[in-house]
Amino acid sequence: MRSRLMALLLFFAATIPASAAYTISVWIPTWDPNALTTVQRHAGAMTESNPGWYTLNADGSIGRNSGAEDPTMRAATTGTLLIPTIKNNAGGQFNGALVASVLGTAAGRESHAEALAQLVATKGFDGIDIDYELLPGAARGAFTNFVQLLAIKLHAAGKKLSVTVVAKTSDSPTWDGPAGEDYPALGAAVDSIKIMAYDKHYPGGPAGDIAPLAWLDQIATYAEATIPTSKIIFGLPWYGYDWAGTNATGLTYDDARHLASNMGATITHDSDGEATFTYSGRTVYFEDATSYSTKVSYVTSRHRIAGFAHWRAGAEDPAIWDIVSNLKSGGSTSVPATPLPKDFSINGPASLQIRPGTTQNATFTIAAINGFNDAATVTAVPMDGFSGNVTTSGSVRPGTTTIVTISPSAVARPGNYRIQVTMTSGAVTHQATLTVTIVAQRQRAVR
Repeated sequence: MRSRLMALLLFFAATIPASAAYTISVWIPTWDPNALTTVQRHAGAMTESNPGWYTLNADGSIGRNSGAEDPTMRAATTGTLLIPTIKNNAGGQFNGALVASVLGTAAGRESHAEALAQLVATKGFDGIDIDYELLPGAARGAFTNFVQLLAIKLHAAGKKLSVTVVAKTSDSPTWDGPAGEDYPALGAAVDSIKIMAYDKHYPGGPAGDIAPLAWLDQIATYAEATIPTSKIIFGLPWYGYDWAGTNATGLTYDDARHLASNMGATITHDSDGEATFTYSGRTVYFEDATSYSTKVSYVTSRHRIAGFAHWRAGAEDPAIWDIVSNLKSGGSTSVPATPLPKDFSINGPASLQIRPGTTQNATFTIAAINGFNDAATVTAVPMDGFSGNVTTSGSVRPGTTTIVTISPSAVARPGNYRIQVTMTSGAVTHQATLTVTIVAQRQRAVR
């Protein structure tokens, strides 16, 4: 790992001007506990934090996602600009028609802009990041007017406005998303434009690079021509996809690496630097420190931008953070004096079914990261009013297993119950959720 890190840093230093210092922002999901761990460790390498705390409601009000305004997360972001993200993805799907409806009138735009400005002020945030996706072309003018109005309100209070936009290489696309976003008008109004320069290949289409270099070049070229370069924040991926035909499943770096190991597959890098492997007729593309370094070096050597955003915290190759730190500090080639932190990930079932009055076991293991070989203590806490007993067999380390034993009482009510499995080793803590479905007892036949 040390030699790999040195090689990446030397490659990076050879292509990045020593005087260049870039803004570093990271989108932080509330649904992955690994995201919190990432921010706690690496906030010093970040300029700006974008936790996904809010959702646009149908009436234009602001919905709070699970985990929104978590004080532990807020403490972890200390030293960064705290600029939460609001999305139009109620129910798990982006809804452009919802945005068009809310912002379709001057009164609607004023009400929503004022609600956001008040949120930023009362919560003491440094600003807000607007991520409203799949905007129809008919909503383009209304969205622009809303952003301009919100910018005036926030700037009057000394706050910042970021807008996240879909990647495009010209203003000709007519489909929902790029058609609804006016790069020049938005760029003139806001403090930063975060361009989601990923998903060139995506679920529903053929397998391929998530962010091929030539495509990144085209995106950056159009951005430079339409947005002040001091406001361009290039969004890069920290995840991967596992394709079977056109069906694809999202992967983290750890997911991809463990999958390759389990299937005996060899990870290589294609001509765009992206990590890839095949197994059982399937194809995987994902991001690691090598692919990230390749993309960053390619973009910065050809284009003037202000910084990089990343989707998402908790999914990344840990070695990426040394490169990110170099970007923020201005291209320093010094190698960190301490090694990359040892870590682990939890492997185990996500769900099981059981009948009242019976007992069932769930087996969990851990996968080592960066040479981790210590023991982790294991606890399992029942949630949602579970009636019965939950026990563990003790600690676990790489190469061993721990058993979580679930024993619902004979009178336990049918339904879904969560068991929170927590593993701790020193300062490192990870959690996994096991969903236990209690099914009704079969009725005995009447004789």
